[in-house]
Amino acid sequence: MKNYRFVGKTSKETFLIKGINVFNEHWVHEGSCATVTNPQNGKSYVFSKYISGGVEFVAGKDASGYWLFFVEV
Repeated sequence: MKNYRFVGKTSKETFLIKGINVFNEHWVHEGSCATVTNPQNGKSYVFSKYISGGVEFVAGKDASGYWLFFVEV
């Protein structure tokens, strides 16, 4: 089982992963999902895996409408 590290959340159209604003790039769905846990509240989610600008990440929206981002470790 793969592990993922929480890298942050945003309600805006800006989020940097490895120096790349993923919202400025086209997100390509990898065809799979990952189970991740928000360390801020302990809730688990099943989010899609994407590649954007050469960066791989897992992302999805929580119940409050925030984008949550995770990277594989």
